[in-house]
Amino acid sequence: MITKIDIPNFGLYKNYIWDKSIGREEIFGKLNIIYGRNYSGKTTLSRIFKCIEDQSLHKNYDTGSFNITLSGEAKLSSQDFNTDFIFRVYNSDFVRENLSWLHNEDGSIKPFTIIGAKNVELERKLEEIKQKLGSEDERQGLLFSIYEKEGELNEVASNHLKKHGDLETKLRSRANDRIKVTPYLFVPTKSKKTYSISDIKSEIESIKDNLSEFLLVEAESESLKSILGDKPLINIELLKEFRPNFSQHYESVEKIVSKSIKPSVAIRDLIEDNLLQEWVRQGIEKHKGIRETCAFCGANLSPAIWEKLDEHFSKESEDLRAEIIRTIGLLESAKTKLGEFVHLKKEEFYSSLHEEYDRVNQQWNSAMEGYRYSLDQLILGLNSRKDDIFKTIQLDNIEDHSESIFNVIKEFNKLIESNNDKSTSLELDQETARTSLRKYDIAQYLIDIEYENLIAEIKQEEEKVKRIDTFITPLKTEIEILLAEKDSLESQAKNESRGAELVNEHLSHFFGHNTLRLVAFDEEEGVRFKIQREGIDANNLSEGECSLISFCYFIAKIQDELEDEIKQNKLIIYIDDPMSSLDSNHIFFMFSLIEAVIARPEKYAQLFISTHNLDFLKYLRSLTRPRGKKNDIKHLLIERKSNDCTILRLAPTYLKNYVTEFNYLFEQIYTCSGAAENSISHDYQYNFGNNMRKFLEAYLFYKYPSHNITNDQRIRKYFNNDTVTVTLINRITNEYSHLKDNFDRSLVPLDIAEIRKISELVLNRIKSDDPDQFDALLESIGIQRTALANQGN
Repeated sequence: MITKIDIPNFGLYKNYIWDKSIGREEIFGKLNIIYGRNYSGKTTLSRIFKCIEDQSLHKNYDTGSFNITLSGEAKLSSQDFNTDFIFRVYNSDFVRENLSWLHNEDGSIKPFTIIGAKNVELERKLEEIKQKLGSEDERQGLLFSIYEKEGELNEVASNHLKKHGDLETKLRSRANDRIKVTPYLFVPTKSKKTYSISDIKSEIESIKDNLSEFLLVEAESESLKSILGDKPLINIELLKEFRPNFSQHYESVEKIVSKSIKPSVAIRDLIEDNLLQEWVRQGIEKHKGIRETCAFCGANLSPAIWEKLDEHFSKESEDLRAEIIRTIGLLESAKTKLGEFVHLKKEEFYSSLHEEYDRVNQQWNSAMEGYRYSLDQLILGLNSRKDDIFKTIQLDNIEDHSESIFNVIKEFNKLIESNNDKSTSLELDQETARTSLRKYDIAQYLIDIEYENLIAEIKQEEEKVKRIDTFITPLKTEIEILLAEKDSLESQAKNESRGAELVNEHLSHFFGHNTLRLVAFDEEEGVRFKIQREGIDANNLSEGECSLISFCYFIAKIQDELEDEIKQNKLIIYIDDPMSSLDSNHIFFMFSLIEAVIARPEKYAQLFISTHNLDFLKYLRSLTRPRGKKNDIKHLLIERKSNDCTILRLAPTYLKNYVTEFNYLFEQIYTCSGAAENSISHDYQYNFGNNMRKFLEAYLFYKYPSHNITNDQRIRKYFNNDTVTVTLINRITNEYSHLKDNFDRSLVPLDIAEIRKISELVLNRIKSDDPDQFDALLESIGIQRTALANQGN
């Protein structure tokens, strides 16, 4: 709890130090009762507590400073409001801020929305929310901003939707009117019965990044279409893989043409003339054993000629010739057989392999031609030797195409295997071909409709939508939060009936106001309340009625905290001057409310109550003291000093015990008399004239209650028309109390000796005239008569 407070500068408080004014050993009690006259500084002190409650300096004291010491030496200050204690302050600021509806200039009252946990602050928040929200009709606030943005969004979204829809229409038309009805693009199957826009979209996703990759030239397109026309073919038998033995042929021919033979008796002319020799040899074949004369010249063919020719054309040469002819026949046969080896036809292969067939077949023809050419070279060498049988020949190097022949045969077999395999994969190949043709068709269509540009335009519109939506989303969130907060606040307003009931209960139970009640009304904006008197809207509430309602409102507002066992142990309550034009009954009931709701159940950590009303102060003496802490109650006095500064000090004994202003004034005069041990301070010196006037007016009125005499006459009568005494007293009570016509007097303080003299004159007169009352007055301010007598001696 709070133990001490220092106030360097806050309103009326200047350089106030607790230890100096009250004492180092003194601290605030759990219950603190503070008395002070109006404008002495009570509300200013409560505003320091309100700064802690609001966690900010009061608007009128934004440069103010204070330091509060808590138990355990913890600190609070004008720069540090952090604490676990819960501060709740009732003062004029609370009434003004929370119950501004109490008065209007025309005397009527405003309906209000808040009771209990709500107040005018809640209405202010509701109004702030409404201002922020605004409306479309008023063309302001968040609702209008989002209305404008949503209009813009609708327009942009409409453009986006139209462009997107146009593209959807194009794709749907292509899927339904072209692809779905074109057999080489799509054929229904058990697993895929139709082709839709979702299918074309899926395939667009797979090709859109590189359309050119899926485009086909006419030949490629026709080739794929031909695959779709293929029927299952009979498997082709593999070719026998062999490698021609050209090297063997070469060796055989080389041996023949390089064999050396000679005639038995050579005929020189024939040896030297190869053509003549061949001519003669051919003539022998046409004449020997056939004619006796030469068919060319008619000469007789004598046995001697035949003998001569036989000696030239020997058996060895003829055998060689026969070998050459036989070998040429073998080579010619090899050429023929090679040409007949590959009997494959293009039509035996699937169309997808026709191109490969053409390639391999071309290789075969090339290899076969090369091989045949090499055989022809061998044949040419044999013929040359045959034509000049006695002349040996050296064969040139001839290319061997045997390996090429072998490799091409293997290529044909691979082709055959692929072809045979296609008989089992034909359906898949045709579907692959159809897919390629379909993607080609789609790719070409996307190019034709400028798909990329359409997508870019749609993307651009989409980005516009996102940008606007990015602006709208937090706006919607803020509006939703505000609407939720508005609903919550209005919902709280609807639940305020209990708070209103509490106020009515307090008014009825503690103040007897059964006719003055709060009545709830359902309105479009929520539940609102009016004050009614006997069922009629109450106008021109008296100041006292406003005080009653305000304080009942405060109690209802903190009701939840008072009932919360955890919070009530942290609750520091400051009630500043709840009295305002209340009669004695109302004063007692105000005390009863504090006693019953706060003090008796001790639902607080620390309680401060300040007042200017001495009757109320008298009742406060009866408040239930904190349990278990006999002396944990402090009586304090707030005084405004002559230098227009305020101090807080311990209340004098009489104020704690008797609590009347009359006792207070007597104590002031007694302190100024010579009977007091302490010297007179400037504060007493400054206020002496006013204090003396008020004391004598009160004392002499009860002494002489007749209304037919003036106060000056009462003074003269009481002091037996003692001219000196009456003159001194009148001078004090008139010139130093009423400064309007004696302003110069205010600039010169009374002499201390003069103050003491006048005080003693008054006190001695009372003592001699009414010693019983004088003793009672002394006792009320804590002075014993014997002590006074001793001092007088």
